[in-house]
Amino acid sequence: MQNRKGLFITIDGIDGCGKSSQVRKLAADLKEKALKKPDSAEQREIILTKEPGGTKAGKIFRDLLISSEYDLDPITELLLYCADRREHQNKVVIPETERENIVICDRFIMSTYAYQIFGRRLDSGILEYLTARTINRMPDLSIIIDVDIDTAVARARKRLERDFRMHQEGKFEQMPGQFFERVREGFLWYADNHKDTVIIDGNRSFNDVNKDIMRQVDKIL
Repeated sequence: MQNRKGLFITIDGIDGCGKSSQVRKLAADLKEKALKKPDSAEQREIILTKEPGGTKAGKIFRDLLISSEYDLDPITELLLYCADRREHQNKVVIPETERENIVICDRFIMSTYAYQIFGRRLDSGILEYLTARTINRMPDLSIIIDVDIDTAVARARKRLERDFRMHQEGKFEQMPGQFFERVREGFLWYADNHKDTVIIDGNRSFNDVNKDIMRQVDKIL
């Protein structure tokens, strides 16, 4: 870890890509790396967070957004995601990076483009307008884990069968395959059109994906 500064790293991808497990593994790897240098001036706290739901208010937004109980209008969804992101920026991302910590976030703006703009087919101009007014700190590195749709859908639905609560709340996991095709297209589009964003092949083993993530993260440490 050569640069004494805060970092903001995001990991994203379609449901079933394995991103949440990789987020936790990355945090554990960075903590282990720091322990090997106990006297180093480069020590930084690792902050593990997520969108939506990374703040007290965000947990309320998350309950509204992911539950199948609420039949939210797609634009209402978009507004709630942006409200959650604004709170998260002000309460977590900006304060922690200003303290020179490393913030690792499970989902960010890429998901909103993928799910709301491509998946829900909303006008991208709405999100661009809101993003300009809600985000003050963009990631230093955004990682998108890309998997084929059949694999992702199978993983997501297996998770639903395993967890009753997710079966009740897993609104997006229950969408048809065509929806996920559009969502995947949205993630690939985002990577092609935004700097500091890389795509990692998630169809491989967990350890191979983790190694690729660490290689990318090491470049900015």
